[in-house]
Amino acid sequence: MISDNYKKTAETYRNLGKKYIENAAAINLRALPEFMKVLPRGGRVLDVGCFGGRDSKKFVDAGFAVTGIDMVDVFIREARIYEPRAEFLEMDLLEIDLPENNFDGILAQAVLLHLEKKDIPKALANFYRILKRGGKVYVGVKAGEGQGWEADKLADNKERFFSYFSKTEIESYMTAAGFKIIFSEMSPDYVGRDKEWIIVWGQKP
Repeated sequence: MISDNYKKTAETYRNLGKKYIENAAAINLRALPEFMKVLPRGGRVLDVGCFGGRDSKKFVDAGFAVTGIDMVDVFIREARIYEPRAEFLEMDLLEIDLPENNFDGILAQAVLLHLEKKDIPKALANFYRILKRGGKVYVGVKAGEGQGWEADKLADNKERFFSYFSKTEIESYMTAAGFKIIFSEMSPDYVGRDKEWIIVWGQKP
């Protein structure tokens, strides 16, 4: 069952629509080019929480076959316009309806942090199920403690629900789901906020 916090956050994104896509368009994931290097050339990639297709386009430009999913309908519509070479599906990451052992890589940047922590294992189990053996997942979450509602400039000061993690904590969630940690680092915020990000890559054995 989807939590009210998760649904309300999705509604915030739905109301922001194209404005949020514009606000986040210039964000550059510093570790993404290196992540691409550990994936098989021309492999299949799933962009979870793809919003307007910003990172999906980067994968397509690099030669990957890309599917993007998001539960916000306006994001999916805009992504299909922005990057017609990729496939975009309206889908909840807690209820992923995609074939098992199908993807070489998964990008989940700024996605798991909108879930209550009790739902993290289910999301990671879905990622594990649809990755091929040897497939890799990129997870990006905010560093901190606790969970709650927060407003900031990226979302035009509209509140969104966040769960915060320590580096050890998110790594533990991933290893419990069966992933081997192959990369882990702390990263400064992408838009200059007083935040740190935790970037972790896991591999399915």
